[in-house]
Amino acid sequence: MEIVEGVNLHLIKNESLKTVHIKCRFSGQLRSKTVARRALVAQMLETATMTYPTNQAFRLALANLFGASLSTTLVTKGKTHCLDINCSVISDSYSFESQSLLEALMNVLKDMLFNPLVATEQYQKASFEVEKQNLMAAIDSENADLFYLAEQGLRKGFYQDSCQALSSLTTKDLLSREDAFTAYQEFQRMLHHDQIDVFIVGDFDDYDVIKQLHQFPFGPRQVALNLQYQQVYTNVISERCEIKESQQSILMLGYHMPFSYDAPEMLSLAVYNALLGDLPTSKLFVNVREKTGLTYAIGSYYDDFSQLATIYAGIQKTAKTEVLRLILRQVKEMRLGKFTVTDLDRAKLAIKNQLLVSQDSPNQLIEMAFRDYYSQEDLSIERLLIEIDAIDKNAIVAVAKKLRLQAVHLLEGVS
Repeated sequence: MEIVEGVNLHLIKNESLKTVHIKCRFSGQLRSKTVARRALVAQMLETATMTYPTNQAFRLALANLFGASLSTTLVTKGKTHCLDINCSVISDSYSFESQSLLEALMNVLKDMLFNPLVATEQYQKASFEVEKQNLMAAIDSENADLFYLAEQGLRKGFYQDSCQALSSLTTKDLLSREDAFTAYQEFQRMLHHDQIDVFIVGDFDDYDVIKQLHQFPFGPRQVALNLQYQQVYTNVISERCEIKESQQSILMLGYHMPFSYDAPEMLSLAVYNALLGDLPTSKLFVNVREKTGLTYAIGSYYDDFSQLATIYAGIQKTAKTEVLRLILRQVKEMRLGKFTVTDLDRAKLAIKNQLLVSQDSPNQLIEMAFRDYYSQEDLSIERLLIEIDAIDKNAIVAVAKKLRLQAVHLLEGVS
């Protein structure tokens, strides 16, 4: 449902949920110039407003709504940078209050967007500087995570577009260049030019929600989202090594996968990933970790918006060559169809169970609705379950043959 051009409302009714969840998603182009500004906007949005000018006052207002929650997150989807405002509150059907808790929460959301904590066309400096330092500390915390550092190194070697390698949380270098004025101006640009999607999940009155959202003074905008990043495979494999003070090393392999997020092969890719490294019964876990004991962690995952499939392994640095050889063997065996029907059925069952469980997860329901809306495809659970049942060995082998090694990154620990 379109509120105004470029601002969409998605109502997802689920009467079994005892809470109502709201996600307000701002989607704009991923650019190195704005990634830090958007991260600062996310910090400021969940901190205070003119009505609630301190973080304590803001959190007290939420606590008074029977402990309503509110947070912001940043995520990259292909060439699109999304800033999400996530809220939840007890459903009115479970509340004994005369006032609608959902209506009160939406008033807080309206206050966040249209009554921010500003002074003369910029964020209030004292509050802004505190949040900027908080974000700096969060980046330091991420950089202390070996797997995060290894993944960032792999992305730099894999992507031909440097923007794709950027953390959605930004970098300290980019962050240091921004101030209260540039961040606030970015927020105003987002408010008037970003694609906005408002998702509401749970048990609620449609008419009341639509009526209230129409009171938000959103203006029309024209946005062409690009949710898919694509790049051409090159037979030159990027190999990188980074030294880090640590007792452990991380080995990462990046595979080019020539599929878009709405491609028919994506379900087969999900089953392939489960067979290869996403389950305790997967080839990587059983044949590399359990049988050899050369890794303390191993697995695989993929980003269906940016054509990157990743294999990771936590290792002792002396085991690098042997672990790499064993990983490549498992990948080759997948291309040759060296897995049993039992393995395939187990992987398909795991994917089907994940889909069924997702019906009780507001965030998963929202992400499925988002994909459904922008891909213009029927992504109903019923259809997906039928299509998973139809996946056979030939479909898995066909996907396996299209994945090609593009980058290898070693985060080598030294004492």
